[in-house]
Amino acid sequence: MKLSDDKVEIVRRHNKVVYHDGDRTVKVFVPTKPAVDVFREALNLARMEQAEGLNTPQVLEVSQVEDGSWALAMKYVPGKTLHEMMDEAKGTPKFDELLKFFVDLQIKVQKTPAPKALNAQGDKLVRMISRVKGMDPSARYDLQMRADRMKRGTAICHGDFNPTNIVVGEGEPFVCDWTHVTVGLPEADAAMTYMLLKLEFPEAADKYLDVYSKSADVPKQKIMYWLPVVAAAELSRGRKGNEEFLKGWIDMASDYE
Repeated sequence: MKLSDDKVEIVRRHNKVVYHDGDRTVKVFVPTKPAVDVFREALNLARMEQAEGLNTPQVLEVSQVEDGSWALAMKYVPGKTLHEMMDEAKGTPKFDELLKFFVDLQIKVQKTPAPKALNAQGDKLVRMISRVKGMDPSARYDLQMRADRMKRGTAICHGDFNPTNIVVGEGEPFVCDWTHVTVGLPEADAAMTYMLLKLEFPEAADKYLDVYSKSADVPKQKIMYWLPVVAAAELSRGRKGNEEFLKGWIDMASDYE
């Protein structure tokens, strides 16, 4: 895959750089990113294109760039991220409107009939927790067993549903980055979103929990029960700077029995 000289960097993460390049959005991954992971992400996105009533970016190409790193190209979606819109609306009634919009969209995703062949949420969480280094073996086992006992849900669970992954243009919103999509329990997916907001957009986190609980008619206790599990799963992603925060939630596992 060849990127143009006019490409514009959108965001840089620990394992990838995302560019706007003409009519494409291109994720260029670090050289150590296995090809199988990139193709799996493309497959997830292709599956989600089949989900009726949801707007997702169209997969265009998976191939290597000049240095041998793998890249995923998608059709560019114009607009602002919901995170940008909420950031601009802080301290105004518009912020609460956008948060409600965010929650309603998540519930819509979760109520959409799931495409075939999505991974099971519990199985994915067990695998992720098994990769966490430096965790007490007994604590790891307890969290793996909690995830393994998870009821087989039927809801689409995005796995990384946060305002940076929602693009709002002139029409309907687009939900992006389906790397971690599974089929499972909505309350566990909400726990992941709550945790991500605590890490990246703390002003919205507790309000989100209130609004989601009421809108989805799910007790907060059912959401909080999964926090230690999703915190352990998040540790496996190797993102630096949040380890102590996440370990604090893992240590409180017994509080959410």
